[in-house]
Parts: sequence; structure tokens; C-alpha cells
Amino acid sequence: MKSIVCTIASFFLVLPFPFVISGEKNAQSGPLPHFEFQGVALHPDDLSYKLTNQLIHPTVIKTEGRVSNPLGKFYLYYAPHKHIATSLAYADSLDGTWTEFKSNPVIEGPSAPDIRWIEEEGKFYMWGHRKNSQTELWTSEDGIHFEYDSVSIKAANIGTRNATYTRVYEYPLSQYGSKYIMLYSGFIEGREIRCVWLAYSNDARNWTQLKTPLVEPIEGENDNLYGPALLQFDGKNFVTYQDQTAWRGGNLKYVKLDRDLTPVEGKGKRFTLIDPPSEPPLKDRYRGAEFYREGDTLYLYSSGSKDPRFIIYAKAELKKQVPTAP
Repeated sequence: MKSIVCTIASFFLVLPFPFVISGEKNAQSGPLPHFEFQGVALHPDDLSYKLTNQLIHPTVIKTEGRVSNPLGKFYLYYAPHKHIATSLAYADSLDGTWTEFKSNPVIEGPSAPDIRWIEEEGKFYMWGHRKNSQTELWTSEDGIHFEYDSVSIKAANIGTRNATYTRVYEYPLSQYGSKYIMLYSGFIEGREIRCVWLAYSNDARNWTQLKTPLVEPIEGENDNLYGPALLQFDGKNFVTYQDQTAWRGGNLKYVKLDRDLTPVEGKGKRFTLIDPPSEPPLKDRYRGAEFYREGDTLYLYSSGSKDPRFIIYAKAELKKQVPTAP
């Protein structure tokens, strides 16, 4: 086992505070708080189990009150870009030190893990994809031993080439009578654009996919949006995503949506959340984001750089920030 020093915050399904990170080259002023880049959280060079030099799509759970005799108070999951496996690191403090799980991987096959605690089931649900045309579900009682459950969403249902890179949130939509939403990426052949899509569910297992894109790329985003996430701040909803101003990655951006998450498609004012520096270690590239809050501190985790790809983190101290009008 190897230890990895990093800082991370506790898991929230939908956070009331989003952010902007420092160090941007051309960030637009927007309604979200200011973030300070902290550094690399996980790097392939520090791991024993690594089949590639790629770490993407970090996701975190807290074990307190959920897992008997856990390895640590917090579990951090990650995977390479290819459909190889999902792995785990654990820590007793949100400030690290993170220790690599000696029996990695915890699941062979899926990439881009997204794990959530489903209270009514008393289980962790983890979504990932073993092929780009669909996202599947695994369940676990301890966050280490997972059982395959079912296919959650399919590209064929909405006429796209892929349906991947999900984030699930408990967010009721009254127009559907639903409890959960899923954000994901899907590429429309013919139009040759990759968009953010929405699915909804009552039980986080059976999903209905909307056939209209939630957010489409605009001019300058190079036709591709990846890695969507939902944030709430000052009573407003924001969907974050990453464009393709670098190789299959680039700037982290966001757009405001209404309470019902009505699709904005190619409309809506876009703000830059992170414009990564050109110099190492980031090299102009972020890929997706996940957000966590601990007290008055909000954390962002993302994949950075191209080769190697590693997990970075940033944080915002919310008491020091005053929301601004979008």
C-alpha cells in the first residue's frame, strides 16, 4: 500500500454552494464563489495498482453511520479512462493522508465511477460504463464488495453514440414526480456535437431519459461538453461541464438553469469556472468535476492534464464570499 496526501470534503448529493477557481487566464466574472487551486490529490506515480497513467472521474463517500468497521472515514474512488477497473483509496481525515486499498481494484471493468448513498435502500449505488453506449449500476453495503445490478441508461434510447460520465443527485422534479436526476454526456451523430443530457428516476435504479439535450455546446467550446455536474448556490441551479479547448478536455464552465431544469440547449449565458494554466502540471486541461462540502469549505475535484492524467483539487472558504448576481 502507498499513502497519498490530499484534502477532500464530505459528500453531498446537491451542494448549495458552487465556485470559481483561482489561476484562470480568462475567467468571466460570474455568480459562483472563488476557489483556490490546492494541487494534485492523486497521481499514478504514487499508486501500486495502475494499468495506465490515467486517473479520472473522482467520487467520494463518507462511511460514518453507513459501514461497519470501515478502512477509514472516507473512501475515494477513481479509474483510468479505458474500461479497465475502479479503484479505492481511504483516509480517516478529509485532509488525508490517503492510503491505497491493497486489494484494488474493487470492481473490474467500469470506468468513470459515480457513487452515492441511497438512504432508503441502505446501500451505496455506483454507476460506471464498460462500453460507451450505456451506463450500468453496481450496489454495495460496505463500499468495497459490489454486486452488478442493471443497465441504467442507453445511448440508443436518445439516439446518441454514447451515454456516459454520469453524476446522480437527489433532486425531485415535480413535473415528473421523481426523486433523483442523472446528468451525463451523449454525442449526437449527424450534428456532430456532444451535449449534457438529463434522466430522472424515483428509485435511482429505473431511469427515464429526456430526448432533448439539457445543454448544448456554443461557439468556442469546440462542439463537445463532458463531465456534467449540478450545483446550487444562492437559490439558483447551475450545471457545470467541461468544453474541448484542449485534447478531449479544457475549461470548466457553467450555465444557470431554472428550478425545473428546463433544457437551455444552445442558449443561456456561459461562465468560465476554470481556465487551466498552460504550464505543468495542468497543461490547459481539466476533465469534469465533483464537489464536496465540509462546514464552510467547498471542494472541487477534477482530472487534470493529458499524460499522465491525475486528480486535482481546489477549495473555497464560503464565509469569505458574497454571492453576486448572474
